Amino acid sequence: MSSIVIVSIIFALLIVLVGYAFVYQTLEKRRKRRQRLLTALKHRERSFKYMVSGFPPGFLTRDLTLIVYRALLDACEQLSRLEPRDRSHLEDYTYYSNELEALKQQDHPKRGRLEHPEQVGELKLLLQDLYRFIALQAERGNLGASQGEAYKEQIKRLAVQMSVDAHAINARQAQAAGKPKLALHFYNLARKQLLRENGGQGYQKQLGQISGIIAKLEEQLAQAPEASQTAAGPAPEEEKEWEHFNEEAAGWKKKQLYD
Repeated sequence: MSSIVIVSIIFALLIVLVGYAFVYQTLEKRRKRRQRLLTALKHRERSFKYMVSGFPPGFLTRDLTLIVYRALLDACEQLSRLEPRDRSHLEDYTYYSNELEALKQQDHPKRGRLEHPEQVGELKLLLQDLYRFIALQAERGNLGASQGEAYKEQIKRLAVQMSVDAHAINARQAQAAGKPKLALHFYNLARKQLLRENGGQGYQKQLGQISGIIAKLEEQLAQAPEASQTAAGPAPEEEKEWEHFNEEAAGWKKKQLYD
């Protein structure tokens, strides 16, 4: 066999090996990209399923409720295409699609309020996830800038109201336990929370109600100071957490959990 033939064979083998390596790398990159997408979509699906069941009925505005369901349906649809053999994705899509259609036909329920102060921590995390998702959709152009800002403002107002509700629950529990000074402490926290938001603009009715209760409690304490002096104790931890809610919101935008 001549040297020319040998060189030709070696050269052909090199071309085959290079081609194989190129194809392998391309397939590997595609596999990793698909895996990253699957992981992100499954994370989104879990998060939004948790939101659907985690928020009290009527807690979210109608706009935010629709966003949650549409994001969940989009994740289910994409997963059903990526994993067609897994029928659970299509079943989930059908189930939540029916739920969404039923919600559209109903009047939006009266705004849901907290039942226990302990709900604050869990709901705060859910609101943060929703805020991040909306911020990312606005960055990518899937939402108009003004629309995205409107949705984020709705979330901020829900967070404020949730904190106020928690203080009000604690206040009512203190009143029921015969501790008017402690109740006054919590109502003052609720009023401070509302006044932090543009001086209470948009919360005038609620501020009036809370101020009326505070005035009655102060009058009660003034009439029977010795019998009613119960130590209020330190402010609850959630007051510190919510004091900087707007500042935290700016940081949420930077945490992109959704691909």
